[in-house]
Amino acid sequence: MATGRAFLTSLAVLLLLCCGSAHAADSCLGCHRPHYRSHYRELGSCAGCHRGDPRSDRMSVAHHGLVAARFSWSGVPGSAPVARGNALLDTFACRRCHNTAGRGNRLASNLDQLPAGTTPENLFASIEAPAQQMPDFKLEQGAKTDLVNALLAGARGATVRGKERPLVVHFETEGKGENVFEKKCGPCHKMLTAALGGVGRGTVGPNLSGLFSEFYPLTAAGLKRWDTPALEKWLRNPREFRPATQMRPVLLKKAEYDLLLQIMDPTSRPVAAKAAR
Repeated sequence: MATGRAFLTSLAVLLLLCCGSAHAADSCLGCHRPHYRSHYRELGSCAGCHRGDPRSDRMSVAHHGLVAARFSWSGVPGSAPVARGNALLDTFACRRCHNTAGRGNRLASNLDQLPAGTTPENLFASIEAPAQQMPDFKLEQGAKTDLVNALLAGARGATVRGKERPLVVHFETEGKGENVFEKKCGPCHKMLTAALGGVGRGTVGPNLSGLFSEFYPLTAAGLKRWDTPALEKWLRNPREFRPATQMRPVLLKKAEYDLLLQIMDPTSRPVAAKAAR
């Protein structure tokens, strides 16, 4: 009997120590008193959504890498900001250039790898001030916040293998504008390509990055995916399919069209920069 009481007493002390240490480990609650109706304690500790280091009582340590409240919705499954952000990813076809949530093309940065090396604020800034070749979608502040939440949420569930491979970058200026895309399409369009990197300088026409991929908007004739026959027909007479378009026919020789496809289609055999001139 005495042995039984001693065992139960030891077990009770152990449980108290464990529970007490678990609570103490979340130092966030020492300063913050979250309103339970607006917070999600069932998801785990504060760090599950806000990051930081809840093991320390020192503010500089506890707040290291802290995610602001407006970006913390990325840690709440099914949240409205993440749902709106995912809708924006599809509307603006971000995956035609980027990989996010494990899906997309690799013409630009793999966005699933960015959260480990940057902050949500930097992601927000990169949308607000787009890099070269990236379209400016003119999003409002709230939409940009939703988009960052979706990117962070997608990165949480994605499996990232190895380091990010380098992209195709061309720094040479000799002969700039002489390849077939630059001459025939570049005045109105831009495009990221696996063959030559960024080509084109125009913003009048749509960005053509990832044109033949499953992630490009369904804007070919009949609201279908673009493929090489659809592009050939479109270039021959755009107004046959869209009478109100401002685009004129683009006359290409067979050799020019073949070179254009090698530049535009990421599944084609890559060409050297001089071979397309």
